[in-house]
Amino acid sequence: MMEGGAKVKDRMKFLVPVDGSLHSKRALEMAVKLAEPAGAHIDILFVSYFERETDGDPDHPSWLPLSVMAKGTDSAEEILSQARDDLPDGIDAESHVVVGMPPRKIVEFASENAHDLIIMGGRGLSPVTGFLLGSVSQEVMKEAKCAVLVVK
Repeated sequence: MMEGGAKVKDRMKFLVPVDGSLHSKRALEMAVKLAEPAGAHIDILFVSYFERETDGDPDHPSWLPLSVMAKGTDSAEEILSQARDDLPDGIDAESHVVVGMPPRKIVEFASENAHDLIIMGGRGLSPVTGFLLGSVSQEVMKEAKCAVLVVK
């Protein structure tokens, strides 16, 4: 404890959003490089646009094609499993799945869990292309309350 009753934070927390891309794999590698010497905790996050319960009625099939549904359900666990397999022994990490718009959910998750740093992959879009197509990393950098490291 510090003087005045303020609690000293135990250790740093990093958030690494993953989507199965080469850039998110590089982000996880960077998180490991930074976490190992600092003893930081890593949260690996997959944000799915959809889940099986998206339509609300479990007794009726989804109006979404199976290829879209699979991306949000089966692929999430597959991508997280691969990310966990890529971690060296001794790294303190947990994986999570949330549903929603990726930029918003990444920022919310980081805020709710008091992350010190978000480490994420960037597609390497030019500012114009990023503006036209939308860039998750640009939106996260704009809205996040903590530091953001974009890895290419």
